Amino acid sequence: MAASFNSTFTRRTFLGSSAALLGTSALHAAPAPSPKFRRFEITDPAMPPRVLESYAKGITAMLNRPATDPLNWYRNAFVHIFDCPHGNWWFLAWHRAYIGWFERKIRELSADPEFALPYWDWTKAARVPAAMFNGVLDPNNSAFIGDFNAFKAKFNAPLNAAFAAFSPAQKSVLAARGVTNAAALFAAATPGPQGMFFNQPNARGLTAGNPNLDSATKTAVSPSTIKSAVRASTFAGSATGSGSAGFSSAMAATHNDKSRKGILESQPHDNVHGSIGGASGDAFMVSFLSPIDPIFFLHHANLDRLWDVWTRRQAARGKPTLPTGANLTKWSNEKFQFFIDEKGQAVTKITAGDYATMASFDYDYSPGSGEDQVPVAGPLVAALPPQRVNAVLGARGGAAPGGVAQVPKAVLAQADDAPGPVAEVTLNLTPADRGRRFRVLMSVNGGTPVEAGGITVFDHHAHGPTTFAVPIPEELSGGAGDTSAIDIRVMPIEPARDTGPAPTGTAPGAPKGNVPRVGSGPGAAPQVGAISVTTN
Repeated sequence: MAASFNSTFTRRTFLGSSAALLGTSALHAAPAPSPKFRRFEITDPAMPPRVLESYAKGITAMLNRPATDPLNWYRNAFVHIFDCPHGNWWFLAWHRAYIGWFERKIRELSADPEFALPYWDWTKAARVPAAMFNGVLDPNNSAFIGDFNAFKAKFNAPLNAAFAAFSPAQKSVLAARGVTNAAALFAAATPGPQGMFFNQPNARGLTAGNPNLDSATKTAVSPSTIKSAVRASTFAGSATGSGSAGFSSAMAATHNDKSRKGILESQPHDNVHGSIGGASGDAFMVSFLSPIDPIFFLHHANLDRLWDVWTRRQAARGKPTLPTGANLTKWSNEKFQFFIDEKGQAVTKITAGDYATMASFDYDYSPGSGEDQVPVAGPLVAALPPQRVNAVLGARGGAAPGGVAQVPKAVLAQADDAPGPVAEVTLNLTPADRGRRFRVLMSVNGGTPVEAGGITVFDHHAHGPTTFAVPIPEELSGGAGDTSAIDIRVMPIEPARDTGPAPTGTAPGAPKGNVPRVGSGPGAAPQVGAISVTTN
């Protein structure tokens, strides 16, 4: 059902969507020329100083473009609202295309023909890089639109014209997402925790004086979590079933549908977005207008880099790097309808398969966290057959909502180089939970709980059952007997929203009647619909 809106191998080894079927033959492919562009980690001393200068120059040029120009900064952010997939197997491909075309825009508008986006390795440094508080690299800068009323006044007429000019295929996507006209978009963008626009000085929650990611997010970007993510044995798992969601989240019918989130999307992706929202969770990075914050593109470049790490790891083991068979055809043929090139024209490459490799934009990355998971060529340690153990839900005497799963020791054992186990937590969300964050604590056999990761409700699926993946920490693999009782708890980081009378123009797809508003809610977590432990 469609969601409503609310190394030893070069990067050129993989020459198209058929790379998923390369098997061992790719291990003997001839080396290809080095990519033209290199994306550096933002604190890497080897990164030329002009990179951030050109980034700022390009951002300024986009901010100064008229609202009628597709190259305008905010028009670029609207594309994320119109078409971005979350919680399904097109998550990585769509964002590779989005940041790739954005990079070419900055290259053109900065007049720097060698520009390549930097990336932010949050595993290396779990804080917003200091440089991202300088000038227009900070969305609280005066060059950005400071309040919603000015934003609406500037873009109302141009957006109405854009919606009228959309093709039937584009309008079909927008209908599936519940944002069919400018009025619907502005209703969803209304300022506040349940909207998408944040008035200055709240455009970014973290500040130069307080740049650190919170504790749950530090766990979500830790080396152990990244190891669990890149050891996923498949690109995408089934929408249901005994196996994990896979590296790029699970299969779905279209990129407007939600399925199950994998570790990469559930942990570093969602929680970095949430943490940058700050303690109140009210800033652009928690909303679908998150590309208004320039740090969005550094964050997603690192996720794209980890896709490359995972791809090279799979290839080194002779394993598929994309879906296979009919699933490859299905994945490759999905159409992305809204991308604009550096000249302001609609792109001709509109399928997921067009972005299956980094050759689509001719770049690579300087080494970063996770590279230690790319082994030398050799046989992959045999993974266990897919297994799923359901937890018995309950609050356990006043503790946070959660459940206990009796998990066989063989599932918990994390052999060297083999995928580890994952807890999948399904929350029955309401619109009041949009933008909220939760800590996930786990313990074994009644022992001391440890922080396993976090959950941030980030995407247009902020209602109904939504499944998140949290890796089970290695220290929980001990204990006597053939099984271990894994206790998994969901702890709210901030209170729930109160509800009140619906204002005029509620978000598209939201339930009618009362809508959430900030208040002194009880702080309870949403209902935990299910918890299971599965092999990764």
